[in-house]
Amino acid sequence: MAGFAGDLEAPVDGAFVVDSPLSWVARNSAKPDRPPAESWVLHAGPEWSRAHLDSEGEAVTQRLLAALGEALGRPLPTPAYVAAHRWRYASPDPSLEERCLFDPDERVGAAGDWCGGPRVEGAFLSGAALARALVERT
Repeated sequence: MAGFAGDLEAPVDGAFVVDSPLSWVARNSAKPDRPPAESWVLHAGPEWSRAHLDSEGEAVTQRLLAALGEALGRPLPTPAYVAAHRWRYASPDPSLEERCLFDPDERVGAAGDWCGGPRVEGAFLSGAALARALVERT
């Protein structure tokens, strides 16, 4: 995460990033009930993360900030705040292709971002699929 003293004037509040160490960026300050100070969450892609798992936090932060600047097409100002966190198990690799798991005989199921996609959208779609399975088979 990086916080800035001023607005980065980015044309988006969130984006998937291709051909970059980054896979997803989000303007954290654009989310509901967040402080108004400009802040961004930078998610590195799985391949880049595996290759840099043991790198120092400062080196990772600097590279990901540079990648954000590249994605925005301009250098970034010096951040007022930075923090790096390794979420070693944040993304299932690979996710199951099934949207959910459901046993109609036992009427038990499981859902989550590990089914059908490793993001919040995947978790939502997985939960919706499990709800459908429950409704259709009861």
